[in-house]
Amino acid sequence: MRKPRVLQIFSMYHPEGEKVLREGAEVIRTDRCDIPHLCEAVKGMDGIVLRAPAKITREVIDANPGLKVISGAGVGLDNIDVAYATEKGIPVLHAPSVNKVSTAEHAVTLIMALGKSLISFHDNMKKGDYDSRITISSNELKGKKVGLIGFGNIAQEVAKRLKLGLEMDVTAWVREYKQEKHQIANEIGVHIITNMEEVFRESDFISLHIPLTEQTKYSIDRKFFSIMKPSAYLINTARGAVVNQEDLYNALKDGLIAGAGLDVFDPEPPAKDLPLLSLSNVIVTPHVGGTTVECNYIMSTTVSENIIKVLEGKIPKYIGNPEVLKSKITE
Repeated sequence: MRKPRVLQIFSMYHPEGEKVLREGAEVIRTDRCDIPHLCEAVKGMDGIVLRAPAKITREVIDANPGLKVISGAGVGLDNIDVAYATEKGIPVLHAPSVNKVSTAEHAVTLIMALGKSLISFHDNMKKGDYDSRITISSNELKGKKVGLIGFGNIAQEVAKRLKLGLEMDVTAWVREYKQEKHQIANEIGVHIITNMEEVFRESDFISLHIPLTEQTKYSIDRKFFSIMKPSAYLINTARGAVVNQEDLYNALKDGLIAGAGLDVFDPEPPAKDLPLLSLSNVIVTPHVGGTTVECNYIMSTTVSENIIKVLEGKIPKYIGNPEVLKSKITE
């Protein structure tokens, strides 16, 4: 019996994941992601696993009527046309939640670095400016107000570290009240509200934890920056496109807000001349919040095991469109 064939677009996050995938499938690797190439490469494949910046569009899906499964290499699904895959009855897999600790730690690190003026002190000390201890100020974090936009798995981990570890005052915005999240918030000591403007207006730090959807795309814009405290900071470890980057640049340049910590951009990688990168009050990292060694191992092996399960007709651990299970997976 032949092994199922899987198109792997770019490397996975950890070599162990690739090893697991090769044990259960014949893997064909490509490092190109232009749509015409993928439409050719996908022919004869049973599955696809990909990581950004590759995208699986309806054109790619239509190029292979026999496609059985599509999987992101990590957490997000915004680079896959999930709705069309669902329409075609194709399971779309990912590995949600496995990066929650790593990403939460990164968000907290950015908050601490901004509040403590860490990069400014570092840069000045490298230049021999010891007197920067007098000219640059930093803040105590205890008691400062943090606003979490979203209260999913990652935001909850952030809340634990900020509230219980740093004794900060944490409020989380949610689109609608749900008892389960209320219970978690009460256990941690987090306030839950549905008024996003109030969170932006009152917080010293805003940390974004919302998915990228048609509703959230570019939704964090000048309207929100204009009501933030001039001393407040924005942290984004979610998705770059939930923020209007031009509005953020202007807000930072004009002093509407004090600074920002950004791990994600739109597009990725960002242009080298992106104006945001030139600002001294912005800390930037290359979308590494959820890519620690530990997280990469778990994420990659989970993804590979899930793909093999589907190709064997079994139920995967994580699926982004569970409604296709009844028609496609029997056991």
